[in-house]
Amino acid sequence: MVLLRAGIYILAAFFTGLFLMGLGRKITARLQRRYGPPLWQPLYDIAKLFSKRTNISHGLMMDFSVIILLGGTLLSLFFLPNPYFKDFLASADIIVLLYLLLLPSLGMALGVGEVANPNGSIGISRALIMLLGYDFTLLAVVVGLSLAYGGNTYFVDIVSQQGGSFIHWNLFRFPLFALAAFFATLGMLKLEPFEVMVAPHEIATGPMVEFGGRYLGMLFLQYSFALFIEIGIFVNLFLGGGGIILFTLKVISVFVVGVLVNNIFACFRTEQAVKFFWKYPLVLSLAGIIMVMAGK
Repeated sequence: MVLLRAGIYILAAFFTGLFLMGLGRKITARLQRRYGPPLWQPLYDIAKLFSKRTNISHGLMMDFSVIILLGGTLLSLFFLPNPYFKDFLASADIIVLLYLLLLPSLGMALGVGEVANPNGSIGISRALIMLLGYDFTLLAVVVGLSLAYGGNTYFVDIVSQQGGSFIHWNLFRFPLFALAAFFATLGMLKLEPFEVMVAPHEIATGPMVEFGGRYLGMLFLQYSFALFIEIGIFVNLFLGGGGIILFTLKVISVFVVGVLVNNIFACFRTEQAVKFFWKYPLVLSLAGIIMVMAGK
């Protein structure tokens, strides 16, 4: 029974992520006065990639990197409080989840190191540098919320204490943390203005440049889960989680706002992005920590 519910949860997260990918393309197309591809175009893309007969591997480390990439993402999926699967929630510590979210980037770095493509090396170096921006910001937000909840870092407790009316959401109780975490979420999702690691006009999609066929299909799979997880973190921390329908609607709403931001701002350079995180979201989160400590 547990395995069945786990499978349903994985499928729900996967198809939600695919829907978000298609929705992002559709919104972008409409803003540019185009019709755009169908909502389920990402599913067709994945099916096409896995059906290709030619799947070039540059070595064992490239194969292993894809396993780390997807495996780390799937593992973090079960530490996210959600209405689909609640069996692991007793162990859902936000610090553990933040640690697990580092695995995909490290896995990609291993794979790019194996293929030795200069565009890939530039892209992954940018991605790892970007971690210094949004990861520090998100960690400061978590520290601040932990202080506000008496040192508690258990995800379930943070969600449960936002129950009842929406006025109890941390979005309204700690708006500085919420704004900082929103920008950190954009950084994790690699949405503009924080898209410099892929930069197709400059480095031909960066880390993914040598990945094709089933390897690229695995990266698409991983990104669909990452969308659900990373937006789900924000929904749980600041929007009070919710039941299946409400949680899904909140995830979609946050993603739509992120896509609108993505279409408004131009892409930052790497140093501009890190400076932005340290100058604004990180300062906001530190100011929030000071306010929390002053209020105790």
